[in-house]
Amino acid sequence: MRRTRHKIAVFSDLTDSMLSLLKSSVSLAQMIDGEIEVFNVTKPTQIIGKDNQLSAIRTINREYILTDKRMRDIVSPISEDYGVPISYTSTFGNVKAEIARYLSDNEPDVIVLGRKKIKPFNTINDRITNFVLRTFKGSVMIVSEQNSIEPGKKIGIGMLNCSGELNNSPFSETLFTCANSPLKSFNIIDSSKTQMQPFQFLGQKTVNYVFDYNQNTIKTLPTYLSMSNIDLLFIERKRKENHSIPAISNMYDMAKKLGVTLMITGEKRTNYEYQSNLQIA
Repeated sequence: MRRTRHKIAVFSDLTDSMLSLLKSSVSLAQMIDGEIEVFNVTKPTQIIGKDNQLSAIRTINREYILTDKRMRDIVSPISEDYGVPISYTSTFGNVKAEIARYLSDNEPDVIVLGRKKIKPFNTINDRITNFVLRTFKGSVMIVSEQNSIEPGKKIGIGMLNCSGELNNSPFSETLFTCANSPLKSFNIIDSSKTQMQPFQFLGQKTVNYVFDYNQNTIKTLPTYLSMSNIDLLFIERKRKENHSIPAISNMYDMAKKLGVTLMITGEKRTNYEYQSNLQIA
């Protein structure tokens, strides 16, 4: 069965950041001609405490009704305001197990996750994000709480350590047509072993920034991202070229400190036929 629209799955815990997460998802859907489904998982231990079995069942049923109402109250106005289809579903259970089941049953093209403000220790949000990155082979957008994406606006797009094969991502070419300025390529290399080669995308050269890999790299990058007005930063899924440069396994841990929304590219799918109304400006 062929799809006519990209399927965007939004994983959310219905916190205060849900609104910005949804708006960023709507922005993505507008750019790539997608439809959105919000998926919420609640651990039973969060709501039933030490209730007996009968009381626990009543509590879960009551919480399911309340969660459905909260989701509807948040989702419906945004779907109507922006004209983007948004469905939603919720369940109770082990978060990782339910996410794995959802991915197997629904096969989304891109997942959207929220990212909280940086804390000095590994939080549950980080653990879920890393689980999704290990489990899901498609693209993952990780929305910064401070710098989300606004619907209906062109965005500044950057790339971190990406190659000329970035167009293998299933919708990168379409998304790149929505950039409000030339693409910016930020490259962290071992200059003693690697010679940076310029590449083109959509027939246009990118603006390249090259950093030698050292301890000060992360301190310098946020300044360049801010000066370049980057709203969305691509990170490519690929094997590391040498042992001195971070691989995708820890690239997220580095990039999450940059305070910008990330798009970690996924494998290209060829069994779907997509339609897009977007044109290159």
